[in-house]
Amino acid sequence: MQSLALSWTRFRVRLGRSPEAVALITFLAVFLFFVIGADRFLSSLSLANIATFASIMGIVTVGVAMLMIAGEFDLSVGSNFAVASFVWAIFMNPPFNVAPLLAMLIAIACSTFLGFLNGLIVVELGLPSFIATLGTLLAYRGIARFIGSSDFAKHTFTDPLLPSILNGPITVVNNLFEQGTDFRVSILWFIVIALIASWVLNRTRFGNWVFATGGNAGAAKEQGVPVKRVKLATFTLVGLLVGLASVMQFAWRTSVDPVRGEGWELIAVSACVIGGVSMSGGFGTIVGASLGMLLLTTLQQGLVLMGISVQVFQAVVGVILILAVILNSYLGRES
Repeated sequence: MQSLALSWTRFRVRLGRSPEAVALITFLAVFLFFVIGADRFLSSLSLANIATFASIMGIVTVGVAMLMIAGEFDLSVGSNFAVASFVWAIFMNPPFNVAPLLAMLIAIACSTFLGFLNGLIVVELGLPSFIATLGTLLAYRGIARFIGSSDFAKHTFTDPLLPSILNGPITVVNNLFEQGTDFRVSILWFIVIALIASWVLNRTRFGNWVFATGGNAGAAKEQGVPVKRVKLATFTLVGLLVGLASVMQFAWRTSVDPVRGEGWELIAVSACVIGGVSMSGGFGTIVGASLGMLLLTTLQQGLVLMGISVQVFQAVVGVILILAVILNSYLGRES
């Protein structure tokens, strides 16, 4: 009996060191539930919706995961997302009439700067990132409402090349399935970005610095890690990825409203925690966070197909988030 208990403890600790394994098991369980309980869940239209929506949010989640591993939070990503879309739309329309590519670069630069500004507030003023970015969440949303005059902004692309590169339909794949299937290029972008981020975290000195900073900033600083620069870089990276995700979605929908991205910050953090990223920093993987986002998108699509309201989705996410924290804490115990 003692031998069995010891074997279970070893297995549990090993599982706790592989957060993506737990996220994968949870995702497969949720996926199987909807395969059985939701009509047309396995249709190509449904799977395309899951993949496309998960890819846009997934790009944001990659940045949020790296920042959380570094021991910080960014609650302003949803508001920043709206700002980037509005900036692109406004610069393409009168009176500016800027070329779409240049307007897009301005929008991404703007969101990147807002991410950098978040980092500057945290590392230079010493404010907790939760409080600092809660403030910028409200401030950036106000900026989005101001520059958009609290109205929709739209644009029609005369040249389809740029929107096709950003988030056009993957025609070759879509033609293999039923009419209306809409797999998008953002899926490919997400895969590439997640792979690069995972490589950076696990194979580079900067990745080691991120883990060290989140694990114990004081000890990392004593070992020569430039803690402030690491945090500033990860905040800036979040802004960059938010801008990329924003222009991808705008290229697809060609309109933006003042509440675009509202609540995304909580979904991104939830995906990271469900995927095994530690809320105290120093532990987690991009793969786990990506699986967490895929799980949440699958959950939302499945509930819609079952005719269940979005309020229930929010409640279920809350329950899964609490269970994920409890499970990760249990699996991470050494005895």
